[in-house]
Amino acid sequence: MPTAAERRRHYQDFTAEILELCTDPGVRRDLQDGRGRPVKECLRMHKYLTVRTTGHGQRHAHYTVASLIALADPLEALRTHPTPTPRQTADERAAQHPPTAPCPPPEAPSSTPATPSRTAADDPAPNLPDAPGPGQLDPDPYTAAAWRKRPNLGGTLARAVRRADFNEDRTDDLLHIIVRVGDDHLHQHLLPSLTDRLLRAQLAWDWPVLLDDLAARVFDPDQVATRWLDAFYLTLNPIKDQKT
Repeated sequence: MPTAAERRRHYQDFTAEILELCTDPGVRRDLQDGRGRPVKECLRMHKYLTVRTTGHGQRHAHYTVASLIALADPLEALRTHPTPTPRQTADERAAQHPPTAPCPPPEAPSSTPATPSRTAADDPAPNLPDAPGPGQLDPDPYTAAAWRKRPNLGGTLARAVRRADFNEDRTDDLLHIIVRVGDDHLHQHLLPSLTDRLLRAQLAWDWPVLLDDLAARVFDPDQVATRWLDAFYLTLNPIKDQKT
């Protein structure tokens, strides 16, 4: 049985592959055909998804997310809403881009004693918040802590309220409907229509996170509901750092 981190890696890879598939208009039409349908009615999708979903479980969730991805313009989605990819470790970056020694400046005749030229090594490295320190590897993006920092369904709806003028009260009511309905109604009706609204507002789900939550919802809907509600309210009302 795969670990949680392995499942998240699969969801990341699966959605990235679907985005790439959708750059072919014919494939995109076939995947769009599964919008709001149960798996048994998605006959045109099997050619692309059977191999990619076999052994990973939660086939309905995979098919639903693939059909939703196909609703978006693929080139626009890749340009404005790229699927996040894990950052390379310091060792991997060093292997791909080995450091080269700086070329010394040409010497010019001078009557004054030459002073040693400064190199990049003489200056402190810029303080980049996302850059690992010396000898420190990038954090694993598939740990629960890293994964939960990404926007889930509730967080995305809150962003729609703040950035796209979604009515806050109506969106709140809709979210409470979403967390209460069964999977069939969510997959067949609510998610497709809501995805259309987000795309018209130039927003989109974090596809791997949505797939992860839809798969987990089958086994623990209350936990997923709590994550979505928490993210909605915390995104709308961020907790300020209270320093005394």
